[in-house]
Amino acid sequence: MPSVLIVEDEANVRKLVSVNLTRRGYQVFEAKDGQQALAQLRDRTPSLMVLDIKLPDLSGWDILDRISNDPMIEARFPVLVMTASIMEAHVDPDKFPSVVEVLIKPFSTTKLLSAVERALRFS
Repeated sequence: MPSVLIVEDEANVRKLVSVNLTRRGYQVFEAKDGQQALAQLRDRTPSLMVLDIKLPDLSGWDILDRISNDPMIEARFPVLVMTASIMEAHVDPDKFPSVVEVLIKPFSTTKLLSAVERALRFS
């Protein structure tokens, strides 16, 4: 089954995403900030990353920039971006081609699961 890295600083949101994906058979890894995410990405390549934009140390956009410039990270996986801000929901597809969808918080479990399935088909 595919593996998913969830990068989210809010424990309740991280747990909601994690529990729903784990129940459906996905192998889930979690990071509560950008540094943890980058460290995990140097150790393993997920099938998909679910990435919050507002994190305490790095923005999701900063993480995506670092992934593309870090030779220790295999950057070929789709990304679902999560944000509570409609203003941050616009993605430049030329700069961030791995971002396949933006989820606006709060979102339903159905929307999350559909987005995960679409993103994995995209890859």
